Amino acid sequence: MKIVPTPVAQQIDRVDRQYSLYIGISTGLLAFWSIYRVIWSLYLALTYDFIFGSLVFPIILWSVIGVVAAVTSYGFITRHLKGSATGSTDGSAESKKVA
Repeated sequence: MKIVPTPVAQQIDRVDRQYSLYIGISTGLLAFWSIYRVIWSLYLALTYDFIFGSLVFPIILWSVIGVVAAVTSYGFITRHLKGSATGSTDGSAESKKVA
């Protein structure tokens, strides 16, 4: 099952493997931070009923940020591990670079 859309995976393939590792780790950390923020906001919303309305927007915002960061992290980590985010091994973007 492919999580990363094909046009996005083609763009990820243009990034150097070492940089894709850095980007993958960074966005993975952002995804975990987003999960923490959503869980903390839900805890506050359930504990203090009177501030639930003011926490709806941050919960949705951090949920969207977390999902985008997780998909991005998956794409870049896959690029680093397999050499290609699309899964093809016929030719890498690194060999097609112009010096």
